[in-house]
Amino acid sequence: MADITSINYPLPLAPERPSRTREFLEHGTNLRSGELHHTALTKMIQDIDIPPQRHQFYPYPQIEHNRAAKMLGIDSSCIYFTPGSDIAIGLILRLIARTTGRLIIPIPNYFGWIDHANLNQINILPIYFNDQCTENFCLKTLLDTIQTTPPSIVAISNPNSPTGIEFDDETILAISNSCIRQGHLLVIDECFMAFGNIDHLAVLGQPEHIIYVRSFSKGYGLAGARIAAVIASPTIIDILSQERTEAAISGSAWAVLQGILVKEYQIKQICQSIIQAREYVIGTIMKLRPNWQILPSGANFINVKICGDSPAQLVKTAALGGFYIRDMSSQERMDGYIRIGIGELALMVKFLKQLFPSEYKYSE
Repeated sequence: MADITSINYPLPLAPERPSRTREFLEHGTNLRSGELHHTALTKMIQDIDIPPQRHQFYPYPQIEHNRAAKMLGIDSSCIYFTPGSDIAIGLILRLIARTTGRLIIPIPNYFGWIDHANLNQINILPIYFNDQCTENFCLKTLLDTIQTTPPSIVAISNPNSPTGIEFDDETILAISNSCIRQGHLLVIDECFMAFGNIDHLAVLGQPEHIIYVRSFSKGYGLAGARIAAVIASPTIIDILSQERTEAAISGSAWAVLQGILVKEYQIKQICQSIIQAREYVIGTIMKLRPNWQILPSGANFINVKICGDSPAQLVKTAALGGFYIRDMSSQERMDGYIRIGIGELALMVKFLKQLFPSEYKYSE
């Protein structure tokens, strides 16, 4: 056996970063992560016929690309698919943001943006939500920063994750117009858009200064398939496609995506039912706990500030009934909040009974 010696190759230093290990949940319902819980969706996915060849043989990425682009109504030269939105975020920051080295981003935000920015030594210019009143995001501060900073990547999640707060048409237009005047690229992360009130493409179109990141995990219920898309100008798509990440998407992932895309009408109905369930849960909680505070949400989750109660204790109470929700207190600007994912109404009725066993009575 050869002697084991220390390595002499000059390896790069790995930056310090917080652990992102997901807690394994063997039983129960995960209402932490924005997964789409709906029995009609589960049945739709079960009914998608995936031939064994889809698992057995390599897919042809260009054929799959063109087929999926056509189903989405996007020119094939203006879209690029990735194995999940984290890969898309990494590509944008590694291949695009490195030329200026700056990222303007509202905080709190999805941690993938921060992690990839740090990994690629991108300078982060944070625009913070208000500590005392999280829904009071300071748009003026964002616009002032856009107007006084040299060309940068401006990244917004709309609706925002983790707050759920949604920018309306007027706000999005103001941000876009400010970006184009100052030479910024605007990246809009659309992860939770299916549960909100805005269609970015309809409002903004496809100008060359905008990059859309579209996940199929939330609004299409394909979190396990790990597939997303970037929609941008052909020039930007050419840059992002250098790393050939489309080749890493499995044949079965392409098949299930295309199987869901042909059910667009049914998917929209499911998302609409989630919106209705969200409003029902908000109304019920505010009736039973009027002293609690709930952030406005355009996503399939809500953030509730537990005034007078312990977030950690509420998480434990939910877990005893097999429901896993998230204590958000460790995240910036989210102290005292819990995050509750929203599934179909029947599921949320069971959840509310677990949370308020003696007070909650369901009536249709």
